[in-house]
Parts: sequence; C-alpha cells; structure tokens
Amino acid sequence: MRDRYTNYRTDGQKPLQGVRVALVYPPYGTIKNEPGIKVVKENYGVFPNLSLLYVAGTLEDAGCSVLFVDAHAEGLDLEQARVRVRAFRPHFVGYTITTYLFHQTLRWIKALKETVNVPVVVGGVHVGIYPLETLAHEVIDYGVTGEAEVSLVPLLTALSRGRDPGGVPGVVYRNPAGTPVVTAAPHVLEHVDDAPFPARHLIDNSLYYSFVSKYKNFSPIITSRGCPYRCIFCEQGSRAFRGRSASNVVDELEVGVKEHGVREFDFFDSSFTIDKTRVLAVCDEIRRRKLDMIWSARSRPDCVDRDTLKAMARAGCTRIYYGIESGNSGILETLRKHSDLNQIREVLEETRRAGIDTFGYFMIGSPGETPETVEQTIRFAVELGLDYAQFSKVTPMPATELYEMYLHETKRDFWREFVLDETVDQPMSRPGTDLTEEEVTAWTREAYLRFYFRPGYVLRALLRVKSMGELERYVRTAWQMLVE
Repeated sequence: MRDRYTNYRTDGQKPLQGVRVALVYPPYGTIKNEPGIKVVKENYGVFPNLSLLYVAGTLEDAGCSVLFVDAHAEGLDLEQARVRVRAFRPHFVGYTITTYLFHQTLRWIKALKETVNVPVVVGGVHVGIYPLETLAHEVIDYGVTGEAEVSLVPLLTALSRGRDPGGVPGVVYRNPAGTPVVTAAPHVLEHVDDAPFPARHLIDNSLYYSFVSKYKNFSPIITSRGCPYRCIFCEQGSRAFRGRSASNVVDELEVGVKEHGVREFDFFDSSFTIDKTRVLAVCDEIRRRKLDMIWSARSRPDCVDRDTLKAMARAGCTRIYYGIESGNSGILETLRKHSDLNQIREVLEETRRAGIDTFGYFMIGSPGETPETVEQTIRFAVELGLDYAQFSKVTPMPATELYEMYLHETKRDFWREFVLDETVDQPMSRPGTDLTEEEVTAWTREAYLRFYFRPGYVLRALLRVKSMGELERYVRTAWQMLVE
C-alpha cells in the first residue's frame, strides 16, 4: 500500500530509519560548452532540481530524514549552505551531477566536505557514463550509475550497516585497495508508478518559474521515462518507454495544487504525447478532479493529432514545446527527426486552432549546417508564427550518436578529459560542419534578435503578458539581448 499524498509505502519497511541525508543543489554559472547563449541562460528561469527531489522522496520513503538545500533558487552562498548542512549533522551528503557542470559542482562538494566530513554520494546520467572518472576525484566516495529508486537505498543500507557495497548493482565505489570499481549493471524501475513522488514539501515552491511561465509556484513533472525515438543529439534515445498511469500522474498533480500551492506545471517528458491513449486518460482525469492549474508539455510534431490537442486544451494545457530543430529538410533527416516541414506547419496550425501557445526548439550548428541552412531555419521559425522560440548551439554531449561522430572526427574523448582535468576546457568543434564556435554563437544571437524583435511580435508579446513579473522578465531579457 502507498500513501496517495506522497506515494510512499505504508507497510512499515523503513531500512534507513534514523539515517540523515543532506541533498545539495549548488548554484551554477555559464561554461564554454553549453547549448545556450549567456543572456538566455541567465534569464531562462529558476527550476527545482526534479532529479534530487525524486531522490529525496526515495530516501524519505525508506525512513531517512532529509535536508534539501537549493542554493541556486534561494541565492545561498557557500557559507550559508555550510551553516545549514552543519546544523543538520548528516550521515551522508548527496548531489546530482552533470558532465558539463561537473567542476562547478565539484567545488561545492570539496568545500562542504571540509565542513561536514561524511561520505559523499553522487548520481545522475553522468555517473553512468563516466563512473571511474567521477571517482578519480577522491572527495567523491560513491556514485549511483542507474535510477535512484533501484540502487540508492540498497547502497545506503549496506553502508549504514557496515557492509561492503560490492553486491549492490548500479553503484561505483572504491575497493579496500582504493581502486574505483563499478558493480553489476542495475535493472530499470519497471513499474514507474512505484516511484515516490518528488518531495516538494522540502522546498519553497514559490521560488520557481520559467521565463514564459504565467505564475510562480511553478513546477516540472515527469510522467514517463525513456523514449523510443533515436535523435542523434539526445542520450535518452531508444530507451524503453515507461509511462506512469493516468491516476498516478494526476495524484501527483493534485498534491502539488492542493498541498503545495503549485499553479503551473511543466511536463518535462521527452515527448508527453507518445502514447495517445495515456494522454487522453490524463486529460480526462485532470478535468474530472477539477484541478485549478495550467500546464505545458513537450512533444514532437509527428506525435500529436487534432483530438489529442483538443483534449489537452480542455484539460488546461496552455503551451506545447515542439522539437523542430531546423528549417532544412536534409538536416532534419540527419538528426533523425521524422517530421517534415509541411507536417510541422500543419501541426502548429492545429495547435493554434486548439487555443494552445506554440514554442519551437531550434538548433544551430548541426551536421551539414552552413550559413545558408541557418538562414533557412531562422526564416522558417519566423514563418511558423510561433509564440516563442529557443535557439540553441549544438553541443555534442556524452552518450549520444552526435558525440560518437565527434569522437570519430577528433579521435578525442573531450568530456572524459574534462571530467578528469578542468584545465582542458575549451570550445568544442561540431561534427559535420565548418562553422566555428564564434560563427555559431553569432548566428544563435542573430536568430534571437530576428525572431523576438519584430514589431508585430513585440506587440503580441505585450498583449499576452498576464503579470508584472512576466513583463519585467521580458523587458530585462530584451535589454540584455540588445546590449550584450
């Protein structure tokens, strides 16, 4: 049996009763190799770290006492974070870690371990890609290479009871000789309805927003894991799709609205609309419970139809983020996107007819990119009549086919070298294009200026604003875009 407000077990199995874990989300800044340009990243919004909130829920479900320190959202400096963690007296300190922000997080890990000298446990997709390189840094004691719901509790249970963690699948640790060892591959969480809900009660939900959100008390939600598609720039591709049931999804939404005051949700699934039957069931359940909220979702143009769009709109969906990527058919083929330009036009028109705002994701610097294809993408973005657009610099990230192309061209595992030594950091080349880093950055900024500074668009944006906070974010970002 599980509690409907937390999805925690009610059967009394609490193997970590009495264990205290501090979870820390450090602030982060811009780096050389990241998809966004500086002004966009600085104004994109403040999001709770959903991965760490899932970890917090998993730990509480097992009986832990958990401290959640969101230094980024709360604007905490290192000393303020030290005070909180020290007062909590944790047995373990945990972090989620990403490859391109590795050293920014590592600096906080080192500093906090000087204050609270307890074992450090890290997790995230990165650890599964570079487990040995991660533990090459002695300040990190343990890593979880798979999903936290599968491996984290067994790991901490073994450590708390003085047992060797070598028999726990899905972890990396040091053997008695001090050598990092990766244990057997973990299985995935087959029944995703069993995952405890993210522990939103541990954070101040009023701190969070995105640059296009209508309200604060904004929160992301993930309703599925895996993705059957194989886009060459995404590490999630071709992993088995595991969708949560409609009732489980809407239970979490209801708790967010009624217990935590969340007014706006953003469905962070790679593509929320992969399973139409499930989407319709979620929409029906939201309406049945009369939840007072709005929401947005991510999708692919080839994954929606008129009935789905109408159902989403009736259930409170106000925005769909579409992965469009390029205005050039050849590049779309290379990226392994299944939609074509005419289909994209038709889907966006259907979305507008349903009363849902449209947000398009585009990339600059894909294989085959030239100045001419970038022009095609910018013109296509303008032509589509999108309400919003985001233009990102292509960055070959680990565990993607795009990175395999980069490895083949350069004969260099850049990200492995970077994790081991921050001083190797430098702008990466992009496979299959002669565009330089400077050119890609300049074209990305150009795309933003030409999309957002059209007189007609500015007028529409002002008419769409629903709050002073939203207006202030638009004006600040626009000014920085012009002067930087």
